[in-house]
Amino acid sequence: MASETAFRYLAIDASGRQRQGVVAAASDAEAFMLLRADGLSPLSIRPAASRQAKTGELRNREAADLLSNLAELLTAGADIRTALSILGSRAERSAVQSVCQALARDIGGGEALDVAFGRSFGRNRALVAALVAAGEASGDLPGSLRRTAQMIDARLKLVEQLVSILAYPGFVLLSGVAALLVILLVIIPTLAPLVADFGGDPPLALGLMIKASDGLRAYGVWLLAALGLGLFSLVTAIRLRWLTAPFERLLLGGPIKKTFSAVIYGGFSVALGTMLSAGAPMNEALRLATRAVGLGLARSRLETVGVKVRQGESLSTALSQVPGFPSAIVRLATVGEASSTLGQMLVRGGTLEEDGALRRIRTVGQVAGPALIVALGMFLGLLMAGLLSGISQMGQVNLN
Repeated sequence: MASETAFRYLAIDASGRQRQGVVAAASDAEAFMLLRADGLSPLSIRPAASRQAKTGELRNREAADLLSNLAELLTAGADIRTALSILGSRAERSAVQSVCQALARDIGGGEALDVAFGRSFGRNRALVAALVAAGEASGDLPGSLRRTAQMIDARLKLVEQLVSILAYPGFVLLSGVAALLVILLVIIPTLAPLVADFGGDPPLALGLMIKASDGLRAYGVWLLAALGLGLFSLVTAIRLRWLTAPFERLLLGGPIKKTFSAVIYGGFSVALGTMLSAGAPMNEALRLATRAVGLGLARSRLETVGVKVRQGESLSTALSQVPGFPSAIVRLATVGEASSTLGQMLVRGGTLEEDGALRRIRTVGQVAGPALIVALGMFLGLLMAGLLSGISQMGQVNLN
């Protein structure tokens, strides 16, 4: 006999009132029959534990692939439960399997598509639910799923490009620091006995390096403790959001404001344009696109856009009043409003701004890498020159 599972249900009784509760059954079909036998008309049935199912572990790449593959299967004519079953059986990670199973179970239990997708993909991907709702309303659910996958994939590529651009300068800097530590902790200590035997004061450069080496070895533990305490304090300040406001003001108002405004507001425009192209209402699209902005200061600035649009202002006018918002996106939004292609124009403008920001970051990365190599090479060369010169001077003195 199959083991029974607790199913949470929402149903309508004979008097027309909604009732909810839990029923034990071997399957959702059996739970449906039990509720019908009690005179109830089930609206939704799902396992009681499905609300607590943790689907937040789904990676962004997996989410994009799942939505893209689901769109392809729906376009080919498969119904959504069959498509989810196929994708779940092919998935390698349990997180993807759990999401497919939860979606199929919730949809089969009568749950609305946007609610089911919103629960399974988590709050961090609220745009998924909005695009699913827009696609269902417009009759193009596969197209909406495909656009959602493309949007997640674009964000992934943006992050990957940023990491690849900044990785080389970071590696060069770490390599230079490691080389300096080797000189001070390995090479200099081997020369200290020779300097002691010399009897007199060593040359200035060599003497400074010896003192630095001695200090580093004597107080290295305390320096590490201070560094660890500093990092802990920094992490604590970040977690408590003590540094959030000044850091965000620096990003959006400092010397790099043009680049970061392009990245932040460009991503907002792409998300908003994607939802509008899928048929989402303006107010809902604005609310979700604004909520998806990661920077609190930018998000608070964009929240005024929704208020002004509800008061009757055009979107382009409202966006033009946001401090630091790229003027190119505003101009394209104006064109889109005039030609009824607002969604496409916002996506295009946001993409252009993101690409421009990436080009600037790539240029800085390409210059920073060689510049760091030259600077560190000169610094380490001076250290080695001072070291060899000091040894040479001591040898010359001894010969004399």
